[in-house]
Amino acid sequence: MGTNKSARGKASGCTPTLNEVVIFFDQKGLVRKAAEAFFASQQRGKWKTEKGLPIRSWKTVANKWIWMYQLASRPQTIELKLRLQLPSGYQLRGNG
Repeated sequence: MGTNKSARGKASGCTPTLNEVVIFFDQKGLVRKAAEAFFASQQRGKWKTEKGLPIRSWKTVANKWIWMYQLASRPQTIELKLRLQLPSGYQLRGNG
């Protein structure tokens, strides 16, 4: 009884192909260029976490990357930019 590692049923921790990443990003409404940027950044990092451990779920990492990518491309107010950079629970003056 071997494990089936088809494109849909890969075990977690497997490195995806560029095509799989492009399809995943397309399903999320992003262009191929964004998928290629994500793939290239993970290739440079050898598909490892910041602590040097192998990434267990590339889709989880991709979702976080997509969120940050979309956030960076939206116009933001100075207050929102500060809130994203300050520690949680920090109060800006004048915000009761």
